[in-house]
Amino acid sequence: MRDQRLDKNIGRVEEFIELWKQLSQFLDRGLRGGTFTDEEEGQFLQLKSQIAQQYELLMTTLGTEAERDDKALRLLNNTPSLMSFKDLREGMDKRLTSEWHSTYISLQALLGRLKGRQAQLASINSFAVAMRGVFANPLVLVFVALMAGYGVYRLADDIIPKIIKVVEEGERK
Repeated sequence: MRDQRLDKNIGRVEEFIELWKQLSQFLDRGLRGGTFTDEEEGQFLQLKSQIAQQYELLMTTLGTEAERDDKALRLLNNTPSLMSFKDLREGMDKRLTSEWHSTYISLQALLGRLKGRQAQLASINSFAVAMRGVFANPLVLVFVALMAGYGVYRLADDIIPKIIKVVEEGERK
């Protein structure tokens, strides 16, 4: 059995993880004191926008399946631009790295939960679910019981005369 909404959400989480990995590349360079061009600054800001939008989309569409942890947004707020890496307070580099990693692991765990749910659904027999749905209806059960009763009546009506005939022939011999 497939759940298209679940499949779509898995795709969204996978896309978000890819965006998160791209952010890591910028963070790594910035924390090592790399220099950036204006074009890279634009790419960084565009990436941050995509991450913020995708994060909110995930939290909204997943609802209770995802634990809301705003570390991702906090990390984006703490790095307003690539040039701001030069002005980070002492110890902030470790905090940024830790928040990135924590969010990455949380995303992987979320993806694992969704894929686990997908595997559970794949093991469900659609025909069995449909049959349970049909036979859960009391009208269907009454109809089946009536038809079974009628079938027994018709069978008895046909077989009883034959049984009597066989018994009578057996007594004659």
